[in-house]
Amino acid sequence: MSEKTIQEEIQAIIPDLFPKLEPEFDWELVKNFYEFLKRDNEKGGFFSRNDSEKILERHIIESLIFVWKLKVTGYVSRETNVADVGTGPGLPGFLFALLKKAPHVFLVDSQKRKLALLETEIETGSLSKVKKRVEFIYARTEEINSNFDVVTSRAMVPYPYIAEVTTRMVKQKGILCPFLAQPYQDLDKETEVLSNNGFFMKKEIPIPELEFVGKRHIKILQKNSLPKKGFPRDWKEIVKETKSKNG
Repeated sequence: MSEKTIQEEIQAIIPDLFPKLEPEFDWELVKNFYEFLKRDNEKGGFFSRNDSEKILERHIIESLIFVWKLKVTGYVSRETNVADVGTGPGLPGFLFALLKKAPHVFLVDSQKRKLALLETEIETGSLSKVKKRVEFIYARTEEINSNFDVVTSRAMVPYPYIAEVTTRMVKQKGILCPFLAQPYQDLDKETEVLSNNGFFMKKEIPIPELEFVGKRHIKILQKNSLPKKGFPRDWKEIVKETKSKNG
């Protein structure tokens, strides 16, 4: 019996949604990225033991749906410059580069251990087709001054402080799109952190399609102004506050 294709594997997990995803992505590249994550997992320390058995469901499919949602809601197109911060081995940001109409993708991580393996795979391996549309930035997020249209992040810094850490990266009228699990309860703190750093909540996109892995949603935070005086604060201050917030 022949092995299942990546499309068949994914279709078995999300049968209703897959027909919407299918025309959007280059499936050979999705398969090659999945193979790369499995092959180099141990070398790069990408996933915990528990997660490494569920790379397809928890990482590939989750990231595909995140990317697809931002594309079909009109926030990402071929002309967009997208930066994914704390990307590790390229999750979820590298999946933007696997769209048939891919934006320009910048993958940001201060640690080379995971991300440099992906860079090598793009330079000389099975993902070389995307070379022209992916760039690598090895730096701490809070030290980057840039003008990205869209900045994404999955669980790098606790929400809403991700807005403070990334504010210098997002251009005026650009958006920050954190990919989140549980709803954030402290609405006063959320409003305060967002407004201190020039953002306002434009939209929240629920992702019921991912209920099989748990609750997931995307916030669309638009940067409407420069941060207030004194913001963003020093990284140590932000860490102190996130720790006291999370007990």
